[in-house]
Amino acid sequence: MFSFLGGYQLIESEHFSGCLVESTFNLENYSDQLFSQLNILFPSQLGKAVISRRAEFLAGRCCAHFALSQLGMPGTKIPIGTNRCPVWPDGIQASITHTAHRALCAASKQSHGLGIDFEVTMAHQTASEIKPNVVSSREASVLLKSGLPLEKWLTIAFSAKESLFKALYPAVGKYFDFLDAEIIAMLPEQQKVKFKILRDLSSRVPSGSTFTGAYQPHQNGILSIVEY
Repeated sequence: MFSFLGGYQLIESEHFSGCLVESTFNLENYSDQLFSQLNILFPSQLGKAVISRRAEFLAGRCCAHFALSQLGMPGTKIPIGTNRCPVWPDGIQASITHTAHRALCAASKQSHGLGIDFEVTMAHQTASEIKPNVVSSREASVLLKSGLPLEKWLTIAFSAKESLFKALYPAVGKYFDFLDAEIIAMLPEQQKVKFKILRDLSSRVPSGSTFTGAYQPHQNGILSIVEY
């Protein structure tokens, strides 16, 4: 197993009181047999997935199982729901994120909604190209006041909006766009961002709803979390 996984690390964050787990993984050492060896169901949805997607999924589920064990729920199965989202045990809110070689899971018994995301800091050119799809001109004006370079504040905005989506999706049950949530404040000294929802997403999340996300530098990127 540990030729594939780099072992588990508990990450401390002043912004989150639940369990936050990380592991690196080595794509070259992945095989489908690891699912049975690790007692994790190989879902039919992965049948046509490329190897990198299978490896990411497995590493994420491994972190999730470890996080649940830290909360006193070892061996808990995590099936896939109708929208390909993890189905967490009753009383648990959790979220998974992964990159090409790193997987993380946050889990909590106190949250109503929870989302995490990790993004490697963008290159400046990439940030310039995708900025209109991530933030409005009004948001850009807010984020510029942080004094951070474009590639840093856009990575924060991108990651925080991904975390917001993951936190809200179980409550709203539908997809929404980056520009449906507006960053109305960025507080670098507190490492927080504040959002306002710009359209009705559900009866529980109407237009005008506000949420707060947090972020912190992590490895060579940004780790963000939204919890409510």
